[in-house]
Amino acid sequence: MEDDEVRRILEVSHLGKFILAECAPPGEGDTLYYKTVLDNLCLKLNLRSVISSENLESSLEKSIENNYEKCIEWLCLGIASLNSFIQCNWTGPEVDVDLDWLVHKRDEAVKGLALGDQCNDNAEHLEFLYLSKLIFTNKTLQSICVTTLWWLLRGNLVHQLIMEEESPILLESSELLIEKVRELNIWGIPKFEYLETLFNIEAAQVWMFYRHIPNIEKYLKKAETCAGLSLELQGAMGKRTKYQVEDKPQLFLRIQTERENFTSYECPQLPISVHLNDDLRLERIKFTESTQSVKLGIIEETFVMAKCMHLQLCQPKDHLAEEEISPYLNTIIDNTRSWPLKMEALRHRCLLEMRNKRTIDRALSQSECLITHYSNPQPIVYHRTYNIFASGMKPIWHFKEILADTMLSLGLVKGALELYLKLHQWEQVIVCYTLLELRHKAAEIIRQEITKKPTVKLWCLLGDAEQETSHYETAWKLSNETSSRAQRHWGMYYFAKQSYGDAIPHLKLSADLNNIQENVWIRLGFAALQVEDWKLAATSYRRYCALEQTSFEAWNNLAKAYIKLGDKPRAWRSLQDAVKCNYDKWEVWDNLMVVSIDLGHFSDVIRCYHRILELKGKHIDLQVLNILVKAISEDVTDANGFGSSKLLHKALELFGKITSLVHNDTDVWRLYAQLTIGQGSHIDCQKTAQYLQRAYRSAIADPTWFTDTYTTHNVLELCNSLADAYLNCSTVAPEKEKKSLLGSAKLSLQSVITKVKQEGIVSDDIAGGLANLESKLAVIIQEFDKINA
Repeated sequence: MEDDEVRRILEVSHLGKFILAECAPPGEGDTLYYKTVLDNLCLKLNLRSVISSENLESSLEKSIENNYEKCIEWLCLGIASLNSFIQCNWTGPEVDVDLDWLVHKRDEAVKGLALGDQCNDNAEHLEFLYLSKLIFTNKTLQSICVTTLWWLLRGNLVHQLIMEEESPILLESSELLIEKVRELNIWGIPKFEYLETLFNIEAAQVWMFYRHIPNIEKYLKKAETCAGLSLELQGAMGKRTKYQVEDKPQLFLRIQTERENFTSYECPQLPISVHLNDDLRLERIKFTESTQSVKLGIIEETFVMAKCMHLQLCQPKDHLAEEEISPYLNTIIDNTRSWPLKMEALRHRCLLEMRNKRTIDRALSQSECLITHYSNPQPIVYHRTYNIFASGMKPIWHFKEILADTMLSLGLVKGALELYLKLHQWEQVIVCYTLLELRHKAAEIIRQEITKKPTVKLWCLLGDAEQETSHYETAWKLSNETSSRAQRHWGMYYFAKQSYGDAIPHLKLSADLNNIQENVWIRLGFAALQVEDWKLAATSYRRYCALEQTSFEAWNNLAKAYIKLGDKPRAWRSLQDAVKCNYDKWEVWDNLMVVSIDLGHFSDVIRCYHRILELKGKHIDLQVLNILVKAISEDVTDANGFGSSKLLHKALELFGKITSLVHNDTDVWRLYAQLTIGQGSHIDCQKTAQYLQRAYRSAIADPTWFTDTYTTHNVLELCNSLADAYLNCSTVAPEKEKKSLLGSAKLSLQSVITKVKQEGIVSDDIAGGLANLESKLAVIIQEFDKINA
């Protein structure tokens, strides 16, 4: 690749500032920068006649083909149009950016960007995004300017972020684009390594939206390697409260780098971080040990932010996860000179702090501050949009939603309601009116909106508010029977009423229309379990787990469906994933243990049993223990093709732990003895006798044991084993010890025989066992008399 082309790619990939400035040289502080660029390019490319065409896509295609020598100007037109849209919906400052030659395409843009659903009601000036995507999808331009593919990927991400639903169409397109951009010959140039780093972070951000953890980790790993970064959470002594006397271990983020930071542009005016002003907590942790890390550039900081977002996706939302996430956020908030990064990091902190009563006030003040800063004329547009695609920054209405949510958490219901109404958050409007005991008002508001402009979403929400299925049917017909939302709301209505049979057809159709709806798949799976449609349940939970891999309930239910289908190997693998998601749920470990014993994964059985004991304290599963002992005693081949006898010592450790917690279970002591005798040494013989003696004492602890046939039979069998164990020990024991062993056996057996004969139930079965025991008692007495003779 020629140096000129590399330079051009480099400039265009960084928002096209250099080339855009050649097309239109407005002052850097001009908030109408991109509008001016678009107007100038309109004249240069003679766009008015093109835009006025009824078939805009076809007209653009012909114009680009006829003016391919102006490919850079066409690409800059798409970039400026996309950034105008971002300015209106992400970064501000707010300006009137209606273009007389483009505004008439707004309705066409609304339809063209809907993709079978609809865009968020808060999205403004959709014609800019529409124009940019039409330009970026042009095949001629893609073949001449290779970074057009990268810009289309960015356009897809922006498009998805303004959609009401996750779009399978955009997901499929973005996945293909990521692969195509990776194949471009713009990588491997040493002095431009940051291009590859930037792309990998942006690819991770795309997958972040769809919660595809393996791909997120894949691209973050690539970015980490390119940037030469190493991130690690470490502990250091410090204080976090004003009155804390002793230092305690605190988490901080240790960052190391193997190369110089990439060159980046710093923003001079950043949003402020509001002070905590708490009477107990310090503003930030006061470390008494050195926690100094290297200073990062903006591109390196975007990687830190991406890692933070990845952690939030992978971990359960609990206090421990917040402790791990905070060092990442604090690193960005305290050090970054990037406007979108600072905005997004502060937004994430608000999300964390609104859950805590000590920090919720700062969350409220901070979200108000961020919204105000959005409208300020400074900093300039360029600084606001610099690296915005890698930052993960969300549209401005997400910031306003946090403010409304925080107000609702504080009980400021009317203030929150006012904001929700402005944001067209009708679900939350219903919640607020319900709290105000004015639920009927929600339906009135929605009906008013329907009279202005009926949409699928509004009819669905009216159905939720009035609990009327005919509204879902209206929404379905309005969408020409293509809306996954209409079918989802319809199915959820029946699901909430526990009418699972009625819910399944609607949820299934919704999932068929849009197969990346987590909330639909998991409810469809649960409904299928209730009606015992195991195949549908397995399919649904499998699809859900592919989208959300951290739900142990889903993995557990998937395993249940597989078991019902007779597919225990897949059930076992699903339960392995379940325990990874929740290490502290003993029921899941129990399920894994039962499936493992069926499949011959005996080492896993022992591991599971240990974990259950750690979580419960006591747990007896005789069926599992019997199979385990039999497998080890008979050296049964396990699932991996190895003999089970190699697990003897681990099994003995397990029984030692069980008997230390449960002292009086006859069967456990009997199985413990059965395992111990397999070792064959004199000491093991003695232990076997001791364990059987404990089993015997536990068995006769109930004073009525001899009145039940089943219990009597078990006691006689146990005494027969006890007699054999004592005789075996006596053959190799010293004479004094031998006398003690035989004496103890004699007393135990005589007591049982006498009790059964005098007061017990003597059936044919019991009579046989009693006769056998009497013969062994005779041998013991004979041996005992020899010693005393």
